[in-house]
Amino acid sequence: PYFVVALVAVWFGTSIAAREIIRERAVYNRERMVNLGLLPYVGSKLFVLSLIVGLQCILLFGALRLFHAAGMLHLPGDYFGLPQLLVIILTGIVGISLGLFVSAMVRTSEMATSLVPLLLIPQIIFGGLVGVPKGAAKYVGAVMPATWAFDEMKLLASNLGVLRGTDEEAKPSKNEAGRGLYKDIEHKNDGLVDQKQVEDYRANSEEKFEDFDKEMNDYQKRVEKWNMTGRQGAEPKKPAKPTLDPVPAKVEVVDIPDDLSGHVDFLHPWGNKWLNPAVLLLMFIGLTAGAILTLRSQDIG
Repeated sequence: PYFVVALVAVWFGTSIAAREIIRERAVYNRERMVNLGLLPYVGSKLFVLSLIVGLQCILLFGALRLFHAAGMLHLPGDYFGLPQLLVIILTGIVGISLGLFVSAMVRTSEMATSLVPLLLIPQIIFGGLVGVPKGAAKYVGAVMPATWAFDEMKLLASNLGVLRGTDEEAKPSKNEAGRGLYKDIEHKNDGLVDQKQVEDYRANSEEKFEDFDKEMNDYQKRVEKWNMTGRQGAEPKKPAKPTLDPVPAKVEVVDIPDDLSGHVDFLHPWGNKWLNPAVLLLMFIGLTAGAILTLRSQDIG
């Protein structure tokens, strides 16, 4: 649910702003030639759209928190999830700036509308939903707002466990000694099963059977010699079968719990509580500046 909320916040902002400039291009060009300033124009769009997107984010997150309180959904968050709500609103505002940048670049409203899904698909692929980002995916995901919003929402729920730790190139978790649940269970099981005890048991058993084989070979030779001499003297004594040592005690290994709702898959290797919102804020500033510069480059005369 954290990723879905982060992605929906980007979609709220991008979809509502993608046609804001292009649909009133004729009016904008006329007013721009008279006295319309770029900063007031873009600022007014950001202000009004932020109020709308903020209300959408509040309604979405409020409904999810109600589901969490009713036990229908696991969506923990510190301080009743208010810090997470602020991150969602910030993510939606980044989506607005992205939509305005697109709207300033395109030539038709239809083109702006068709670009919105194309902007959301990379968020799904590289935002961290499919697993720990590695290689080129890690760098591509770094320019996706959903990546940083997703990671921040996980970090703002301090009681969550993590499935994958440092062995999967993810950030160490606070629990499970930083190993993550999977590696921590493997570590515990390795400690429960004394591998040396098992190896010693196998070696001792093999040694006893090898000695028994030698004694049997020697016994057969003595029996043949005894038969050849007309069975004079005492009959050779047959060696006794070896007795095995007690089998090592059975160990009850630790299993992966069936309910993993209290865990997230991983924590992003680059993220932390302060860097994630800072990156989102920089994205907002950069995309807003890009929209303003794009409009400035299109000025007539």
